[in-house]
Amino acid sequence: VIKELFKNPPPTLKKDSSQIQPIFIVGMPRSGTSLVHQIVDSHHEVYGAGELTILSPIINQFFRDYKKEVGISNEALAAIREKYLLFLAKLNIAEKIIVDKMPLNFRHVGFILTAFPEAKIIHMNRDPMATCWSIYKYYFNGNSYSYNQEDLAGYYDLYKDLMGFWSKLFPNKIYDVCYEELTIAQEVETRKLIEYCELEWDENCLNFYKNKTAMKTTSALQVRQKIYQGSSEVWKKYEAYLQPLIKGLNYY
Repeated sequence: VIKELFKNPPPTLKKDSSQIQPIFIVGMPRSGTSLVHQIVDSHHEVYGAGELTILSPIINQFFRDYKKEVGISNEALAAIREKYLLFLAKLNIAEKIIVDKMPLNFRHVGFILTAFPEAKIIHMNRDPMATCWSIYKYYFNGNSYSYNQEDLAGYYDLYKDLMGFWSKLFPNKIYDVCYEELTIAQEVETRKLIEYCELEWDENCLNFYKNKTAMKTTSALQVRQKIYQGSSEVWKKYEAYLQPLIKGLNYY
């Protein structure tokens, strides 16, 4: 239904006088969004705001029922922009580059790229089985799709389909980061990430685990450690019990 709404996407708003530049980190939960948040937040010009829950309610004020919507007006986009940037301004921080790492904002990429022309979108990619297993083994309050392996695989497929749609609709506007490649070639991938954000290099981004920013996600302890490899292989220990998930993802 979201894809139908953006069948004929509205023109992107022109950047106004706002000095705030948001960076959105999106993807599935447990895909490495917290890790990249800490890396970017470690830059001296950036403030990591964590998982902000404000964008969805703002959008829902104007698009409560996608099925009934026939288009997106510039007025609605301008209002979404104004309300979101006002929220960021009220954080009352010195930094003008602010990271919002709510993973499920992947659903709103179309709104982001049309309402915030200055925004950067970082999309985290991780091995599908590693991602889904990591979701399945935790209790995610409110995410009912994560309690059943078939439902989880179905949700993952919907996510991949929508991200593919956004990538075609907005070519070269979404920066994809591979979690596994980041753990193997930390400095190379980090430098590319910081370059995409149009920031000068800051050595602190390699020492993200020293960052004192408070994290309240299930990855809070992991991002206090140096990058390590192999976490995407852990699910294989439980392969015999994950057959519905493996089949649902068409993994093999």
